[in-house]
Amino acid sequence: MSPEFLFLLNIVFSILAVVGVVVFAIALLRNLGNIAEQIAALRSGLASTIQSGSSADAAPGIESLRLQACERFTLMLERISIPNLLLRIPPGEDSAPREYTAELLLAIRQEVEYNITQQIYVSDSLWRIVTQSRDNISMLIARAAEGAESSRQIAERLRRMSAQQQEDPVALAQGAIRREAASVLTN
Repeated sequence: MSPEFLFLLNIVFSILAVVGVVVFAIALLRNLGNIAEQIAALRSGLASTIQSGSSADAAPGIESLRLQACERFTLMLERISIPNLLLRIPPGEDSAPREYTAELLLAIRQEVEYNITQQIYVSDSLWRIVTQSRDNISMLIARAAEGAESSRQIAERLRRMSAQQQEDPVALAQGAIRREAASVLTN
């Protein structure tokens, strides 16, 4: 191949990489915007599907089940947050980047599956916030893995990218959980 062709090929790949990063950034910002909108809806009470605990047809102990679901989701989000995930699953010296990425994503999936039944005790809006938080973390992992040459490089990128986020999806979701728990306690 001629040097001119290789040069053009490098330019095309560079442009594709920039476009990919821009598309990812737009998708991430859109998801964070959706979380913020849903939190606002929770605050105003428009999206809440939780019934008042004082109603005559409420099952005994339903408030405790709702609070337990909030506790479980809080713990789940803590476990899938980037810093804690990297502590539990450190990069191995001999693990390939693709394997490490799959291991991180599998850990997130398992945490969500373990707690998935708790969604019946919280509002639909809160469940959407929790799943969007999970999706944002998964997207961050996928982005950190793009072009990585080692699992250690993925972990370093994840730490840096997580620290640079303007809005932490886990913190936003945990704030929504606290508000929902407070609404259960005040009803």
